[in-house]
Parts: sequence; structure tokens; C-alpha cells
Amino acid sequence: MTTAITTQSASTLKSSAVMSRQFSGISLRSSSAVSESTGASQVSKAERFQASKNASPASPNALVLYLVQNQITLPIYLVAALTIVHFLLPFQHITSKFLYLSHRVEHSGLYVKGPDDAYFVFFWVVAFTCIRAFTMDYLFVPFARFHDISRKKALTRFAEQAWSCGYCCVFESLGTYLMYNSPYWLNTDELWAGWPHRELKPMFKWYYLVQLAFWVQQIFVLNIEQRRKDYRQMFTHHIITCLLLIASYNYCFTRMGNAVLCLLDLVDIVLAAAKMLKYLGYQTICDIMFGVFILTWIITRHVFYVKLVWSAMFDSHRLIGYKCFFEPLDDVVSVGDAMSSSGSNKTRMWLGEEQCFTAIKHFSFVSLLWVLQGLMLMWFYMIIKVAVRVISGSGADDSRSDDEDSDGETTEALEDEKAELKKFDEAEAEAEADADDEVTLVDAAEISS
Repeated sequence: MTTAITTQSASTLKSSAVMSRQFSGISLRSSSAVSESTGASQVSKAERFQASKNASPASPNALVLYLVQNQITLPIYLVAALTIVHFLLPFQHITSKFLYLSHRVEHSGLYVKGPDDAYFVFFWVVAFTCIRAFTMDYLFVPFARFHDISRKKALTRFAEQAWSCGYCCVFESLGTYLMYNSPYWLNTDELWAGWPHRELKPMFKWYYLVQLAFWVQQIFVLNIEQRRKDYRQMFTHHIITCLLLIASYNYCFTRMGNAVLCLLDLVDIVLAAAKMLKYLGYQTICDIMFGVFILTWIITRHVFYVKLVWSAMFDSHRLIGYKCFFEPLDDVVSVGDAMSSSGSNKTRMWLGEEQCFTAIKHFSFVSLLWVLQGLMLMWFYMIIKVAVRVISGSGADDSRSDDEDSDGETTEALEDEKAELKKFDEAEAEAEADADDEVTLVDAAEISS
């Protein structure tokens, strides 16, 4: 390759080629959040051509591309339609399940678990998709541009970290408040004493179901963002987290779930803040924050978390034992029935009236907790590698960065990428010969290869 290629040109060429190769996996987020020159959706030639190669009009990729581009508008339309139907048409017994908590115990005003909770979780998955894309596009990206962040990828990463930091701050505060005002604050025995904890306060149930919705939505996010080196570990982490939330909710281990969520969210706040400082150019403060992050990680994820897992292994069996609990819930009203014309109809759904703690449930729950710890140990190894770079004077950087961020690329690799990009340009020129307008992501998905 000629030496006239500058470092910036090589980086741009490299990023385009790698993004195009990954496009078949739909590892892109909404391009509107990261447009360099304007707030509108703009896509590189390589991305548009790769879309035309991999997506036919009937292919799943075309649908996914459409969903990625409309992360704001589609949820707004859905929520608006649901709201209109709820207030103007006689379908409140259905729509209310999406908007309100279900399965209220009349005599106490508390809530229990039930099948209608799935509607509420789905609503918040949709809501988070819209909220995340909107805040990134119209709040965090403009903020980053105002502070002289101009590179497309840096804008994207800053907005992602800002969203993560904001979400974790809100739910870490709420989760800590709930735990502080509970009997299990700094007392692991109370996590299991009096099991099963079937009846939940409205705020606690809302917090728990919305947290589940967030992690379900994170699986979607993980597959539309540009993939990192640890994509498989992150995907496994999100799946395990969702399974733990579902299992703890089903087994009435919500106290344990609350404690684990508070530990995990605290670390994410510090890490996201450190990355934001790096993108803003405050390298010294970033390195200090990274030191705080390492200390917080060790204490919360490898000391307190292990203590919780230990309690789940031994304290739960000691204080509960393998047994079944049964108590009928005759005055539980589904929110759907409460909103229907019958009004006072009682439901006899599956509401956890019979709750059993068995060896299989115990083993499966503890196993999921240990798998999560294994993933965190893998990441801790990567964190130590970053710490070594900081001590050596290289500065803190995310060891989980995208593959195209690594330095020291060979001349041969850059030459291959240049040739690949040239092929994209030639193919796109041929495709544009039959079209008068600019090709967008959706348009490209309709071009037959």
C-alpha cells in the first residue's frame, strides 16, 4: 500500500469495511443517533451495498433493518394506538394489562405474581426502545457534539454510555431505597426468612418487572449495536440475567433479586461515567474514575455478590428447607377483570398459591448465579489488563472495544480493506444506475443481489 494513506484515512477505510462485514449480523444501531453532519439517518456506501447483498424483500434482514431505523416512531405509534383504544373503545379489560400492574390482593392492596404480568413487561420493552433511542438521538448526541466530539463512532459510544449511566442511576437509587426500607437490609438471613414472599408492594413489583423489561430490551440492543470482542459473553450475561430475574420472580426470591440488581447497577454507573469522561477528553479524571471502578467492582461483584451466592446455597436451605407452601388467594383481582364490565369478578388464575422449594429449583437458581460470577471473573481479567496499561502510562481504555479499534494493523490487512471498499463502490454505482434517488437502508434491502 502506498505510504500516502494517512492514519485517519486508514482508520476510516478500516471502519467501513469491518462494519460492512458485520452488517449481515445486523450489528448496527439506529443511524440517526450517530450521523456526523446532521441529525438525519445517513449510511455509508459499504453498509448500503452490504444490505443489498444480504437482504431480499422477503428476508428477515429487511424487517430487522426497518425496526432498527424506526426505534422511535414504531413504539410511539404502538403506545398511541394502545392509549386510544384504552380510553375510547370498550377493551379496557385487555389494554389495562399493558398499562397497569395486575393481580392485586384486595384486602391488603398488595400484588402477587401472575400470567398477566407478561403484558406489562412487553409494554416496557417497547417503551425502553423508544426512550433509549430518543434520549440518545436528541439529548446525548447533541450534548457530545457541543463538547467537540465529532467522530461518528465516538458520538455513538458516548450516547450509549450516557444512557446506561442515566438508567442505572435511576434504578440503583430506587432499588437501594426499597432495600434500605426492608428487613433484609444488611441481613442475608432475612432474604429467606418467612418464604414465600408472595405479596409485593406496588412500587416493588413495578421496579422488578421494569428491570426485567430493561434486560430483555438489552438483548435487542446488543444485536443492533456494532459487535464488540466479547459479544458472546455479553449475550450470555443478558440471557442469564433475564433467567435469574424470571426464576427469582417465579420462585418468590425477589428479595435476593433486589440485592443482586443493586450490586450490579452500582458498578455500571462508575464504568459508564469513566467512559464518558474519556470521550470528553478528561483522561486524568477518567483514570482516577477507573481506579474507583476497579475497587467498586472487586467489593461488589467478588465479595458481596459471592456472599449473596453463598447465602443462596446454604442459608436458603437452612431457613426454608425443601417443602411446599399452599395458601389460597380468594380475593385476588386481575386488572383486566377490574376494568371490564363485570367489575367485581374474581379470578382463579395461576397465582402461585402452591409454592414449592425443591432441590432442582435450588440447584438451578444457584447454578445461574455461579455462571454469572464466572462471566464477571472473565471481565475482571480484562479489567486488570487495562489497569496495567494505566499504571504503565498508556491511559485507561475499554478492553472490550470493537475489533476495529485495535492498533498495529498490518499493511496487507489495510490493502485488503481498500480493495474490498473499491468493490463496494463499483457495485453500488451499478445498482444506482437503475435508481434516481439516493439508496437508503430500507431501499437497499429491496434490491435483489
